[in-house]
Parts: sequence; C-alpha cells; structure tokens
Amino acid sequence: MRGNLADLAATGIASEPTLRKWIAAEPDQSWIIKRGSNGDAYEIEIEQAVLAFQAGEDAKLQAARERSGAIRQIAMDLGLGQREDDPSSVELSIAERRQLLEEEFAANKLARLRDELVPFAEACAAFGDVLVRQQQLARTFAARLAKKIDLTREQIAAIERMVEGDLVTISRWMEKMEVTSGNGGTVRIGPTSTAQVADTAV
Repeated sequence: MRGNLADLAATGIASEPTLRKWIAAEPDQSWIIKRGSNGDAYEIEIEQAVLAFQAGEDAKLQAARERSGAIRQIAMDLGLGQREDDPSSVELSIAERRQLLEEEFAANKLARLRDELVPFAEACAAFGDVLVRQQQLARTFAARLAKKIDLTREQIAAIERMVEGDLVTISRWMEKMEVTSGNGGTVRIGPTSTAQVADTAV
C-alpha cells in the first residue's frame, strides 16, 4: 500500500518529525516512490518502509547490546564488573574508556586509603627483604650460638651444614612457588624474581 508521511506515522512506528529526519538521511530506497517537498507530499510504500525502519531500530539495539557487552568486559578486566561467557569485541569510544579508567583509579585510591590494597611489586619486595634478613641470621646462627655455649669445631660445622641444607630447601620451595599478580597474571617467586635471597645459589 502506498501512502504519504502521515500514513507512515499513523502505523505507530515513530512520530512524523522523526520519520521525516529518517527518510531525509536515507539513500535512494525502493520503498521511496517520491520524496516530498514544499506543497508536494511524500509517496511511500508503507509496508516496506515499516520493515526498513524496524530493521534499522533492531540494528541500533544490537549495536547497543554489543557495546554494553564490551563495556562489561573491559570493566571486568579492570575489576569493576563480572565476566561474560561471550564478551563483545566492539571498540569503545575514548570517553567510555576514560570513564572506566577513572573509575578504576578512584577504586584503587579508595582501597589504598582503607589499607585494602597493597601494590604487588611492594609486596614482593617486602617478601624478598624478609628472606634476605632470614638468610643472614641463619648463616650466622652457628657463630652466635658458639658465643653462648661451648661448641666444638665439629659441632659448629654440623650446625652450619644443617642451616645451609635448610636454605637450599627453602630455595627449592620458592622455585616452585607461584602467586597471582594484580593484573591476573601468574608470577613465579624464585631466584630471578623480585622476592629473592642475596645468594642466588640458595
């Protein structure tokens, strides 16, 4: 059925001003029989125009859903949302990325103020410092003990061998130890990590 712009608006899909802007922005379409002008009404294939308009609205809705999925995925990566089974790969605008980053920055700042968040590198460094101090104390244990009680050279040597054996055991444990970093990656705590003892042989 053919009709004019008022007939198309009467179908209830949108107001006449909205439809006028929509049709004006459309390239040549088979359902546009004649474009209107001053004193001359539009001539439109109503059924085809309704289908075209609904298809456009459906496409907009789908794009909005994909964008929402992309925002949720990036929010999840930043720790601000939940993981989706099928995250969208739609590119976000600069404003949306900025908003997510600002929210992440604010959340991290608040967590630090509440002592709920410790930088991963600082935690590893502190752990490494404790290990170094423990190693230094362990390796002077026999000498310090000998100042308190009488020990033979054989006893001192035996204590030092036991201490060295314990340090080697701790080193092997560290080589197998893994922790999760702040960005979700796995970090191995060992001789080449931030948390390391002074002597790489230990």
